[in-house]
Amino acid sequence: MPSALQLGILRIRMTRPTSNDLMSEYAFFEYRALLMSTPHVEEKGELVHCLIKMEIAAQNGRLRRGAELEQEAGDLVLFLINPGPHRRISHSSISKADERRLNELGPATHFNRVGNSEIYFYAG
Repeated sequence: MPSALQLGILRIRMTRPTSNDLMSEYAFFEYRALLMSTPHVEEKGELVHCLIKMEIAAQNGRLRRGAELEQEAGDLVLFLINPGPHRRISHSSISKADERRLNELGPATHFNRVGNSEIYFYAG
């Protein structure tokens, strides 16, 4: 059986266009949660609000999608927040966002870079 090279077949994988019909190399997620002290259940807690910008392509060049990207975004935030043994995360949510949301939120109060991902933290 002839190989793809012998047949002259060219395979191109396209990524989905963003909402403004431009190709994007990044996925955006918005994360919100409450960071609470574990011994004080009645305490209100500290609001965590951030936007995560991450590359869609994995190190091996394969495109990551949906749940895999969302899971990694949540893991990155957990790594940065690092609640420790005396605090817990409550009422957390993560949702897909786009680059427009980054502009809507304005300047971040804190910025972190983990690998090729950028995490923008905003005041509650």
